[in-house]
Amino acid sequence: MNKIKLLVIAMTVMLIAAASPAASAQSAQSVQQLEKDIEQHEKNIKEKETSIKDLEERIDSLKSQLKDLENQKKTLEKDLKAEIKTRKEKFVTRDELVYDQEIADVLYSPYNKSDIDEALESFEGMETKDVIKHKELVQKYGEYTKDLKEFMEKFKKQLAENRWKYVSSSSDLYKKFEKGLKGTKYWKIYNKKEKNESIDYLDRVMDKIMMFKNDGLKSEAQFNECLNMLYAN
Repeated sequence: MNKIKLLVIAMTVMLIAAASPAASAQSAQSVQQLEKDIEQHEKNIKEKETSIKDLEERIDSLKSQLKDLENQKKTLEKDLKAEIKTRKEKFVTRDELVYDQEIADVLYSPYNKSDIDEALESFEGMETKDVIKHKELVQKYGEYTKDLKEFMEKFKKQLAENRWKYVSSSSDLYKKFEKGLKGTKYWKIYNKKEKNESIDYLDRVMDKIMMFKNDGLKSEAQFNECLNMLYAN
């Protein structure tokens, strides 16, 4: 082996020997850092596991609270429904009592404006539909009375000219009277009084007018009795 080759081998061995301590030190430092990082990760894992457990416990607690709140809500809704029902029942009783004591009589008596005005005031604050539906009848009582009276007065002259003689149902005068009666504003109410609300006093007037008509339009006394019932107070 020549001298140059021996020299190269010697230098290589020296370089390897010089590099080994540094490499070992670097390797040791990397392991320590990795172990340190692993410890930190393990610490972080435990902290997050603890946090998750805490949150799960809070969620369970909130679920329990939510269930309790839902039960409270259901109880309140049930109580509210009962309160609304009881209130409605008492309002019905109250409205019906007010109607019977302060309103009903005006529909059983001849039209009187001041009585009607007072009756209309009694409807204020009512909520019961079956009672409130009488209000329109009270409001239009005067209008119905006036219209029916004008119809009767219109025919009085014609019947007088006929000298209150019997009129057959086939005659023009009878047909004209019947058509006019059915054309009055109250006729629709009267014609359906068996099923709908009506004004008792005007029903009685209409009954008498119907009797007068069916008897042949011949009784002046009967006619005047009907007409006089329609004069407002």
